[in-house]
Amino acid sequence: MAGTKQQTKEKEMTVTVEEIKNYQNILLDENGKEEQLVEQRKRLTDAIYFQIDSGFAPDDDHIAEVTAGLNKDIQLRDFVLGLPSERPIAAVNAYLACFMDTVPGEFIAPVASILAANLYSIEDTSAKDVLSQAIENNPSYSLAQLLNRVFNSGWPAGAFKAMTEELHPKVKAGMGI
Repeated sequence: MAGTKQQTKEKEMTVTVEEIKNYQNILLDENGKEEQLVEQRKRLTDAIYFQIDSGFAPDDDHIAEVTAGLNKDIQLRDFVLGLPSERPIAAVNAYLACFMDTVPGEFIAPVASILAANLYSIEDTSAKDVLSQAIENNPSYSLAQLLNRVFNSGWPAGAFKAMTEELHPKVKAGMGI
């Protein structure tokens, strides 16, 4: 990812636990009122699209809010998991790498799991190392456990990629976006 606009400056854990928890208190989970939840998801997905398309590193406020959303709303997480079917995977991975460098460990499992899945789908050997960060920080995180089984089974990367591409439109429809 060297040489991309995403790497404008080195970041170190600049998003605090308190900032993420503040967003978690504000954001709705899957059990929120349908109309408000759809509006929230639309706002967050639009912000994610904009950020990826811009090619610039997201600011800490964006990272804190999206991190809270990924930890609170499984459908938002699954939406981001399917983004490489709509956007260049290198741009999605550069975006997620910004989170890896700034989010406290207790909130990193969704981001690390998504990034690991993306890396696996392009047969990047660092996928297992990234996944280990999710497992280390949240051993019971279901997506990380599932991906660990996928990686260890030797499931072909192409089949995994095809599955996420097939599911992405269904996830978006389920989110109302």
